[in-house]
Amino acid sequence: MTTWIILGRTTLPAIPKSVGEARRFAAAVLGGSEHTATAQLLISEACTNSVKHSDSRHGGSFNITLYDCGGCLRCEVIDAGAATTPTRRNGTELRDHGHGLVLIEALAARSGYDTDSSGRLTTWFELT
Repeated sequence: MTTWIILGRTTLPAIPKSVGEARRFAAAVLGGSEHTATAQLLISEACTNSVKHSDSRHGGSFNITLYDCGGCLRCEVIDAGAATTPTRRNGTELRDHGHGLVLIEALAARSGYDTDSSGRLTTWFELT
């Protein structure tokens, strides 16, 4: 079994300004890694979902953890969850939002989400 090493962890308020802070956090932790740009983009998408759709947006926060999984980078964004689960938008209509899960699925080697018994949502992806 591969040991996961925590590269970095932070907690941010679930407000729009924190999405940029999350990207800067990823850049600081990952430095010049080959995964930095993609991780920043996908973290931005996952954090935007936390800020816009989770119950964290009502004065709460979200956590970001970056792991070295021995050959891959795993990123997790944990928020308070919501009454609904993340939904991938299908269709070809033009829109300026709703592409977050599509981007995560397209660019990550693996991705998904999990909820715990308290309703918290973990959105995760792995880059190889």
